[in-house]
Amino acid sequence: MKKIVYSDTSDRHDLRERRKKIQRSPKTNRRFKNKEGEAKGWFRLGTFYVKREQYEEARENYQKSLKIFRHIGDEMGQINAKAAIARIDMKQGNYDKARESFREVLEGFEKMGSPEDVAGILCGLALVDAYQEKYDTARDNFQRELEIHQKIGDKAGEISTLRNLASIDIRIGDQDTAYESYLRALKLLRDVDDRFGEAETLHKLAEIDIEQGRDEAAIKLLQKALDFWREVGDEVEEANTLDRMGFIWLNQEKWPSAREAFKRSLEIWQSIDDNYGEAAAWHNLALVDFSQKEFEAAMEKHQKALYMERLIGDEKGMATTWHNMASIDLDRGDYRAGADKLLKSLAINQRLGEKASEAMNLTQLGLVAAKIGRAEEGLRLAALGVSILESIRNPIAWQIRPAVDALTSDLSYAQEQLDSMIKEVQESYDRDRGWGLIEAAFGEG
Repeated sequence: MKKIVYSDTSDRHDLRERRKKIQRSPKTNRRFKNKEGEAKGWFRLGTFYVKREQYEEARENYQKSLKIFRHIGDEMGQINAKAAIARIDMKQGNYDKARESFREVLEGFEKMGSPEDVAGILCGLALVDAYQEKYDTARDNFQRELEIHQKIGDKAGEISTLRNLASIDIRIGDQDTAYESYLRALKLLRDVDDRFGEAETLHKLAEIDIEQGRDEAAIKLLQKALDFWREVGDEVEEANTLDRMGFIWLNQEKWPSAREAFKRSLEIWQSIDDNYGEAAAWHNLALVDFSQKEFEAAMEKHQKALYMERLIGDEKGMATTWHNMASIDLDRGDYRAGADKLLKSLAINQRLGEKASEAMNLTQLGLVAAKIGRAEEGLRLAALGVSILESIRNPIAWQIRPAVDALTSDLSYAQEQLDSMIKEVQESYDRDRGWGLIEAAFGEG
């Protein structure tokens, strides 16, 4: 089924009319000297702009309402306006300012607000802490929020908070506790018959199962989610779920199952004209071919992915595809062809500023140069790549360093020689991003 693109002209007209109506409200109330009505009107206008993600306009209107609420002595109105401004600060990354405001607002709500009001501000405080990686205090505030939702029987709030707690636990590496929170949320979602939320939570549980090596458990959860997405006709989520299942089967070397999942995913992406999804699906099918040493078939699928990426201008995807095609050439011993494709990947990664990918390209080019008999030139390139990875503290450096160390040993380099060479290649990189070293390794001379 092809996507249908509808005109949004009438929607824009409705929004303009709604904005005009809301804007008239505070002005009308001002004319009739209804200060409370004017303040509430500015507040509603601020909320309108928040929904449109026009935060500065929203802030301006909330501040107008706050000024009037102060003038007329409406404490609850002041608290609500301050809470709204704090949420804007949080959305804009002004976390310290937002935290200070939330704390002030919390005191007010604890004195005169409802439990729902208090829970909402505790959630804001927790989110601010989480954004600043202050996970202990974030957890404490989420836990306090959860207790309020449980006390007043707010299952929707309880579900949301359990998910937030699970996210914190995942960030600090406590996957077991996160799993328990998602299970509790799943039970509540079934109680309130929120099947969309249930399917999303099944995905979250499956992700943890995959991380902990419970592949079969993950497949069962994903199959339940898949059945639901198919039932409601959500093709995007169906394709995403098939891709996740396909990767599990790929890692298990269950080639037919992986291929079937990726093939069905490809059909969906094509049917809804999603070029990004189609490009990714061709990549995934190529991975199955590559894993089975079907190099020609894999190369053909990568070329189809490359065509789609060029069509949509996905340069990062193109760099990855050139790198993957280079891996095929190198695996079948065609080093020159592999090097040519790595150079194409390198040029794109340097243009995009993708340091880690650039470093990997340089390292792999160095190892290829050594394969074609230019060991010293290859060592220079490989050492440069590792040096860049270490400078950005990328953990991949530790995985590929043994190959570079082996090449160093083969050439019988003393540590003093190695240190001098690394200094030279870094200076060369500063001059021309390593292309002089590449010419020395792969040029005709």
